[in-house]
Amino acid sequence: MACQTYPEIMRTRRAFFFTLLLILCNPARTLAASPVGQVAYELNYGGAGDPSVSLRITPKNPLPAPVDLVIPRSYPGGYSFVPYDSFVEDVHAFSPDSKTIACKKDADGPRWAIGQGSEKIARIEYRVNVGRMEDRLRDSVESSKIRKNYVGLLGYSVFGYIDGLQQASVNLQVDGPGDWPVLSTLDPRAIVQKRTVKTQAASYDVLADSQVVMGPGVQFRELPGKIDLLVAVYAERDEDVDAESRLAREALDRVQEYFGDTPFPAYTVLLELLQPREGHEYNFSQEHDTSGTFSLSVDGATNAHSPDSHRYSALFNYAHHMAHSWVPKRVWGVGYRPFNWEMTPVIETIWFNEGFGRYAGTQAIVAGLPEEERKARRERVITRTRGILNDAPPFIKRMPMTLLSQEASFLYATDFRTGMNIFGRGFLMAAEMDDRIQAQTGGKKSMRDAFRALLAWSATNQRAIQVEEMTRIISASTGVEVQDIVARWMEAPLR
Repeated sequence: MACQTYPEIMRTRRAFFFTLLLILCNPARTLAASPVGQVAYELNYGGAGDPSVSLRITPKNPLPAPVDLVIPRSYPGGYSFVPYDSFVEDVHAFSPDSKTIACKKDADGPRWAIGQGSEKIARIEYRVNVGRMEDRLRDSVESSKIRKNYVGLLGYSVFGYIDGLQQASVNLQVDGPGDWPVLSTLDPRAIVQKRTVKTQAASYDVLADSQVVMGPGVQFRELPGKIDLLVAVYAERDEDVDAESRLAREALDRVQEYFGDTPFPAYTVLLELLQPREGHEYNFSQEHDTSGTFSLSVDGATNAHSPDSHRYSALFNYAHHMAHSWVPKRVWGVGYRPFNWEMTPVIETIWFNEGFGRYAGTQAIVAGLPEEERKARRERVITRTRGILNDAPPFIKRMPMTLLSQEASFLYATDFRTGMNIFGRGFLMAAEMDDRIQAQTGGKKSMRDAFRALLAWSATNQRAIQVEEMTRIISASTGVEVQDIVARWMEAPLR
């Protein structure tokens, strides 16, 4: 059988995914022609011993049948398939006069078909079994959690949407038990020291990429700054919350200074320090729109016995994921947005998301160090990253950047060879650009200027940036040509 070249493989895959999307799209079940209004979400947690949360979705006006309820199977930056729909139970829908409307689960997809004929849908209700979710999902950062005095919910793991209303504005109400404090990261400066919080989101995407935290087991710290910081810590062992909060504050200040703008008024750190469960994986973190989930084993706690290396590691971890609130949340490449919540999207530019984002976080941290230490730390990171690429299997070394990114869209963490090599290539591309820019400008310009120009472009254009556009912006903003660097890395530089 004839073998395809890599360009032919990529063209074949693009054609396949385009055809697949056409097959999956069902015009009869979209509301694209309907005016986009408001949608009310209500989330309720009843209290100790209940492993589930209850959800209600109420559109501003009753919707004509049929509609589809969709539960995510992927999330931004996850690069994996996560069947959150398998933890959804008791889906019910009701007409304006509270009559029950039929709901049928799709045999394969994460959809419930609701209603038929002349029926009107006034609200949809369901439950999410969070206890079963944590049992089945072994990666600690993929799952929401319910403990005796703590509930930590990842928005995309519990909030579904009515297909066609993703762009509708959202009113969210969260109810907790008794006098539990309740927090939504949609408005982290409004911790509610009682059972109910109300807030808003501009769209479903913003709602889904937020978190809900509640319970007397959570310790809160508020640290004002150019971007206000809220730290919410649930720890199953002693933790110096004040010291941890200072590390997070330092990281956020350095990242904000590096990018130079304040695109959101506040940022939330949700830190979970958990007693390990057999078979589960810990010490992962996940960025969100204006927050981060840092889900660690208790061994990652900060206390009086923590060595200096722990402090630097924690500082870097915070900065890395905070930087993602700029790259790729506010400047992104092909495939990242609009996000496909229903299946793992194919993204061509994970090297930009993860590699450039990681480089920005690294530079933000080392910028605050004395010059010799700054250079030494940066060089150590570059050396480790080159080691990843040098040790890669030959078939990965031969992959052009776009193909490797497409593979990592599904396998980033599952087969971390793809994840390490795609962020490694992006990181080293950015580092090589930075070295050239600083050398040719005598240190007057750097990749920091390039990042700021990219963010300004994105704020104006609000779309994915093409590789060619990115290259031109970096060159124009620094006065240094980088096209040859980009072209070389986009191929397979370590063949």
